[in-house]
Amino acid sequence: MQHNNANYPKRALQWAGNTLMLLAMSLTFMPADSRAAGMDVTDLAELCEPTAVEAVVSKLSFGVTVESLPQAQMPGPFLPGGTAYKPAANSLPAYCQVTGTYLTNAKIGKTAHYLATFPANWNGKYLQIGCGGHCGTFAVSDPATFPVTITTQGKPGDMLARGYAVFATDEGHVGFSSASWAVKGPAEIDQEAVDDLLYRAHKVLSKMGKAFTTAFYAQAAESEPEIDYAYFSGCSGGGRDALIAASYFPEAFDGIISGSPYANMVGTAFQSTGVSLATIRSPNADVPPELVAQIEPIVMKQCDTLDGVADGLIQNPMACDFLPGRDLPQCADDQPGSNCFTKAQIETISAVLTAVTDENGNVVQPGYSVSELQASFRLSPAPEDLNTPDPWPDTGNPATGGGSMATLGNGTLKVLVHENDPAFNTRSLLAFAEGGTGSVTGFRVVVPQKEVELAEKKLRMGIPFPENAANLLKLDHKLLIWANLSDHLLTPYMSVNYYKRLASEYGGYDKLQKNVRLFSLPGTAHCSGSLLVGPGSFDALKAMENWVEKGEAPNGILATQYPATPYGANFSKPSTRTMPLCMFPQMARYSGKGDVNDAANWHCPAEDIGLLTVGESGKQAGVVQP
Repeated sequence: MQHNNANYPKRALQWAGNTLMLLAMSLTFMPADSRAAGMDVTDLAELCEPTAVEAVVSKLSFGVTVESLPQAQMPGPFLPGGTAYKPAANSLPAYCQVTGTYLTNAKIGKTAHYLATFPANWNGKYLQIGCGGHCGTFAVSDPATFPVTITTQGKPGDMLARGYAVFATDEGHVGFSSASWAVKGPAEIDQEAVDDLLYRAHKVLSKMGKAFTTAFYAQAAESEPEIDYAYFSGCSGGGRDALIAASYFPEAFDGIISGSPYANMVGTAFQSTGVSLATIRSPNADVPPELVAQIEPIVMKQCDTLDGVADGLIQNPMACDFLPGRDLPQCADDQPGSNCFTKAQIETISAVLTAVTDENGNVVQPGYSVSELQASFRLSPAPEDLNTPDPWPDTGNPATGGGSMATLGNGTLKVLVHENDPAFNTRSLLAFAEGGTGSVTGFRVVVPQKEVELAEKKLRMGIPFPENAANLLKLDHKLLIWANLSDHLLTPYMSVNYYKRLASEYGGYDKLQKNVRLFSLPGTAHCSGSLLVGPGSFDALKAMENWVEKGEAPNGILATQYPATPYGANFSKPSTRTMPLCMFPQMARYSGKGDVNDAANWHCPAEDIGLLTVGESGKQAGVVQP
């Protein structure tokens, strides 16, 4: 669930192939942290030989193998014999990578693939990385490649330079697809593979990875070392992985970082299929990208100064009062035009920005953000037959293949919930309505309440319900959530609503912030990717380290804007803007003097509650009211 590139696997291979060049161009490392444990391994090349690693895993109790990934596991890494040693180069330390399998259910022999990375300068810490979408790949979870910044923030190579032992998993299946990996036949799915995706692969890995780490470094020590701290970091599907860890096995990690999380699989499934269906529900309903682009200037004119300064950045899009039916120019005689919207097109935009509800008006999934709206909700290409019962093909990476996020949603509902029932189609669940007695009245997607309940029951272990955060709080462990406020793939209001419900459940914001903090990134796209209107690069791991290890809770985190590339940011170029990210519900405020592009002229007022302001846009999007 990453960036909007049609040939993602090919591009990922290009990224991997150019890793050393990219690292040489762009890396800026911080000095190694002081630490109580850890070691410098001088004979890492020998310890990385397949026979040496096999001897290590033979002592583990997780059925670990050492072997190359299958060729279907694009883009790899494909390590001959399952191991690869890389000598120190370009400010990177030497490191050893290992791939293979481990048992996720020993009773039946169910396995998942893993990727382990052991740096020569081990800092005594363990880091587990989340995946993306429905996973099946290591494209964004290999710490030795550039795209890892998508899931972990920071700069390329940070984790290795700091000495982390890093583990990732494919979550129990191979290949980018929405859900075909779970299909065994008509009305038959691989529930074991589904369980691995929902929670189990990462839960088992949190134990296996630590055991593997200490056993590996014990080869270079007089006795088996201990792990000082364990962390988890992920964005998108990896953000969901992080929240699942916080909900169901928080004891495994001292600190957990969840970025732009795919927090509600059920709500996202109904939303992604519903809004894409809105674009083909009639011949004049689709909104082409060039017309979508005309919405932003209208929104900016209304909302830019709500935060007190006209700087081209909307700090709180929830506070806007933009309404598509009132504010978009409607075409004369309802005929499509290049500078106006038909009634059906206006309704489509409303369906994107308005919450999905059930038939009783209850919010099932909040709408998308009104700021920097993108055309990624479209079905592209649209099916030749607009009335086809199944317009969402399973075309690889759900975020980049035809059908956009709707392929992910359709796979969730058709396969994971309705168990590949040949008689079921997702389209039969989706309807549209306007008005009603609830607070959300805009033209919107409407789905049956009984279907929502069924989906939540089937996928419960993959959904981070607020009430399941109690153990994390009891353990006094830390959770840092960050949300891109112009996210074009996953609505940021999932994170906002989740956090507001946590505050309601656990005694208010002041009490909650002792353990859980939310930071919003205005003007940034999904996982701070290709759309970088606002500063979207920050050191999430360093903020968590300081919180856990030094007791320095993050109040404001410095974010930097670098020139955008098709797959993220060009760290080799000078930054164009900096700004503090404020702890929710605080909102960054301009001092009134100096360059608006300089973080020195912004601050996070301690008593500020600017992000609690909800205007008509936020209301119609289904944002939880204060």
